[in-house]
Amino acid sequence: MDKPSILSVGLEPTIEKTIDDILKNTQVVTASMAIDALLTNVMGNPCLVISGPPKDISPTELAQALRMQYPNLPLFLVCTARAGFERKMFIKNGFTDAFLMPMDISNLRTALSETLALATNGAVRVYRPVKVIDVDAETKLDFDTSIFMPVNKKYIKMSNAGEALDPERVDKLRKSKFNSVYVPAEQMKNFYDYSAKRLRSLGAGNPLGATERKEKLAAAVRDLISTLFSEQSTSFETGQAMMKDCQEIVKSFILQGAETDWYSRIQQVLGERADTYSHAGNTSTLAALFSMGLGVGRPEDLALAGLLHDIGVAELPPEIQSLDPEQMNVEQFEQYKKHPSLSIKLIQSRKIIVPEIVLKAITQHHELYNGTGYPSGLFGDRICKETQILALADKFDYLTRLREGKAHLTPAQAVETLREEQVNDPAKIHYNPELVKKLLMLFPSGA
Repeated sequence: MDKPSILSVGLEPTIEKTIDDILKNTQVVTASMAIDALLTNVMGNPCLVISGPPKDISPTELAQALRMQYPNLPLFLVCTARAGFERKMFIKNGFTDAFLMPMDISNLRTALSETLALATNGAVRVYRPVKVIDVDAETKLDFDTSIFMPVNKKYIKMSNAGEALDPERVDKLRKSKFNSVYVPAEQMKNFYDYSAKRLRSLGAGNPLGATERKEKLAAAVRDLISTLFSEQSTSFETGQAMMKDCQEIVKSFILQGAETDWYSRIQQVLGERADTYSHAGNTSTLAALFSMGLGVGRPEDLALAGLLHDIGVAELPPEIQSLDPEQMNVEQFEQYKKHPSLSIKLIQSRKIIVPEIVLKAITQHHELYNGTGYPSGLFGDRICKETQILALADKFDYLTRLREGKAHLTPAQAVETLREEQVNDPAKIHYNPELVKKLLMLFPSGA
């Protein structure tokens, strides 16, 4: 098969390199900046990525011109500056999606990969995670399934379309750290159809399975954060609307049914690759569930703090946003330490009225129990209990996420790792030992 290609206009070198890294077996073909030539060159390409359109035309005008001639063309806008980034407006005017780099790199990877998978009828293979809880054994499936082995970065086929999964194998998966199976992206419609029929047959009150709930949560968080970044979102009316959006996300995707589904809900947010939006959604969910399980704080407050705790990271230079804290040099880490206060400033500038305890939890979420955290070096119970729950949820999501080349941890293994670190090294007593002990007791042995 010839190497597949995507068409690009005005990509900055850093963006072109990013796309090359995302799609290692794909050509990025540069199109002419002239609008007439561009309209001609689009034909035969599976998608078009735009970063810097011709100087005499705005991105929205270019999108509208392309839409008139190519109504079904996947059309993506990639931006590196927050100023002027209005995702909803770009989509309204013709773009399929718009991405703010580097925080949207995972979403850009998914959009481009799945576009190519569909365009090549699966020749470019891309997988999507499906929660094991959403798949019944002994039922014929209309889609392939695989499991992903993070240590050797390989997908191993479990079943072909038209086959049923082995019940014993499904049971082992559900009891193990494998919370997801993987379905080829071009077959996901078949999965959604299967999931809808399954839920109807079960008489489920919630029309969404675990997979779709997680996807919709990530999409809702992305919409919320994109609106937060909009320079037009500075009135009390938009602040009230964003607060309402936050409350709806918490109610519909995080708290609904959580009291009767506590442990499986935790399982549903673990063991996948992390990005800005999934981390916010996961931390929000885990903080609310830990609040319920440990009887600390109000779950709705902890969920709200989890949604908003890291939004200030987007105010930092792009090269810092792309690094994990342990990868930063001293100067970069000093800048990174400003993100809690930047989160608070962004919330206040957007006139979002949240409970005082939410602001306190966001401000303090990097304070550590032994006093070595930031921004104020608080220690012990001078750090409010809600903050301690949020910090545990933040760390828990990091420990249990899927990282290629490393085996991810089960919930019990993650908490035991924290406990052992703190017992073996007093310098690492970062979390309230009593809360860690109680959290460990919430998980079944080996869970």
